[in-house]
Amino acid sequence: MSLHISKLIEQYRSTKDNDLKYMLLRQNFKINDIEDELAPLVNELLLPVLVEEQDMEILNLVSFQVLPDLVLSMISDPAAAQLGWVISLICDPLLNQSMIHANRSFVLIETLRNVLQKIENSPHLDYHQPVNSSLEFISKFIVEMKRHMCDVDAAQLSHSLSESNMLIYIESLNLLLKFSFFSDAASPSVMVTLPFDILNDVFTIAQDYSATNTNESIDRITEKLLLTSTQLTHPVDLENLCPKMKYNTLAAVSRIWYKFGPIVDKLFTNRLLPVLFPPQMGEECNVEDVLEIVHNFHPYFSIRRLKDNRPLLSDSTISQLREGLFGMLSILNDSLTRTQNENDHGSDNLIDSDDGFGSDNDPEQQAYLDELVSEGYDENMYDGDTDDEDADDINVEKNDEATKDITETNKILLIFSELHYPQEERFSELLVELQTKIAINTSLIDKILSKETTELPTHNGEIADLNEILNEVKGNKPIRKNVIFCTLAHTLSLQSGSELSVLQLSIEVIDHLLVKNHSNNITRGEQFQLIKLILPHLKTNKSFIDTLKAGNFTQKIDEGVTLRTMILSLLLQLLPLDYSMLGEILPTIARYSVRDKDLGVRDLSLQLLDQILRTYYNYLIGIDWEWYKDDFYQVLQETCIKKDINTNLLLQFPPYLPHD
Repeated sequence: MSLHISKLIEQYRSTKDNDLKYMLLRQNFKINDIEDELAPLVNELLLPVLVEEQDMEILNLVSFQVLPDLVLSMISDPAAAQLGWVISLICDPLLNQSMIHANRSFVLIETLRNVLQKIENSPHLDYHQPVNSSLEFISKFIVEMKRHMCDVDAAQLSHSLSESNMLIYIESLNLLLKFSFFSDAASPSVMVTLPFDILNDVFTIAQDYSATNTNESIDRITEKLLLTSTQLTHPVDLENLCPKMKYNTLAAVSRIWYKFGPIVDKLFTNRLLPVLFPPQMGEECNVEDVLEIVHNFHPYFSIRRLKDNRPLLSDSTISQLREGLFGMLSILNDSLTRTQNENDHGSDNLIDSDDGFGSDNDPEQQAYLDELVSEGYDENMYDGDTDDEDADDINVEKNDEATKDITETNKILLIFSELHYPQEERFSELLVELQTKIAINTSLIDKILSKETTELPTHNGEIADLNEILNEVKGNKPIRKNVIFCTLAHTLSLQSGSELSVLQLSIEVIDHLLVKNHSNNITRGEQFQLIKLILPHLKTNKSFIDTLKAGNFTQKIDEGVTLRTMILSLLLQLLPLDYSMLGEILPTIARYSVRDKDLGVRDLSLQLLDQILRTYYNYLIGIDWEWYKDDFYQVLQETCIKKDINTNLLLQFPPYLPHD
């Protein structure tokens, strides 16, 4: 133990003055060594304070500031980059003391939470705890957590007390999982997955707690734990967990939609579709939860796979989904109609049924009523007014029901906007009806009624002078689409054997079409058509390589570098690209651009891949996991190995790992 740490501990123990104790703990600790300084400081001073100290100011100082700040300062030190000590030196002792001193368990677990929270909230902190050392502690923490739940139930403590205690445990467990297995505060490391027994315990605890929670919905802290756990779940394990999930749990975790790809069709068949067809089958559930799940899963029916240009959900499942949602929409429309009619009828009665009282034609009667009001007449002063109160309650219930109908209706329409037009005239008629009853976003309607086009456009026309075309697009003149596309198709085709200058000129024209001057006039299909024309030119063209000889010195100069640089720069400007284009772009770049001999081209290609994967990684592993592994990742991996290229992309964006 270092001298200054030993002296600090002695000073603290020798005084009973709380102000002095507070001052000693508030000093700026300079810790340079984990074993010689931090360990004795924690074990001989800070932990005893948390267990024994009665002064709340001192207790809170250690719990919320001193210990968390010490840990954070050590993590920031490169010498303490291996973070196993956080578990062994900080977390484990806190948990052990909470098991020994039951009366201080809340304070100790709260301190553990504070430490982990401080780490998570620290900006730009790169941390990753070795899995092996964390799993044992996480299992131990869960055992203690379950024991605590049983003790609370046995002691029949007040609900508010047990709720606050459990929330601390739940929040701590969530932060512990993120600290242990996340490469940063937002994403898991290298597709790491938790063992099934731990996952099963986590989901069971979360659901059991939510079932006794005073709130009807899953509280925010428990929801965070469920989301973190789902991110750390392999799809195979998720398949085993799903049958045990309640609908509100599934509604929460379905936000991590890309984990459900291998099981999503079965999930629709067994759990979701039955709820959409009254009478409802199976367990009771909130229909809004089911609609939330379906909407969260919309990539499975709104996005076509790169593998086969079809949605991941089967045709029969999508057909049943449309039918079920349309039926619900019709029922909701009828309900809204009834509500509207009742409101209109009520307004008529209010106007017509005065029974001779308060008539506008009776000035004396009106004067009498005005006098009552001016004298502070209380309409509830007599006991016989309960009928009015009951009526108010009924009106509130009706209003709540109408609001619920409107919420569900809008949620269904939101799903239909992703499901695409159901190709039914009656649907258009139903939309018109609904617009008379509730406010519907016009852009949403446009999206619902727009017919999806997947075919690439065809352009036929004459071949024009490329320089003339360039001047046209540069000058923002009305463009001759057919002529331009036909000309570009000719100049960029590999069969044409265009000169390098012509190819560069073609790329410049495309740059003005897609980025600078005319991007608003180019459809998604046309953009894709132009990209397909330029991608083959990312391969090194040997005809553009000149060999210079001077005596015994020979040097090859690749004149095509500029062309390839132009293409990659253009693609970077077009980000984010449409998902449908990735099937052509990703393999081409992995096969050719990444292995380019020019380092500038290589860097641009890796930059392009990085940005695409950051945007679409979840979609690729959620919808096209097989294509991603076989047609892109393995190609990139082979290229990098063969050319000895060092890139973090392989580590950052792996395919699904085989399940243990």
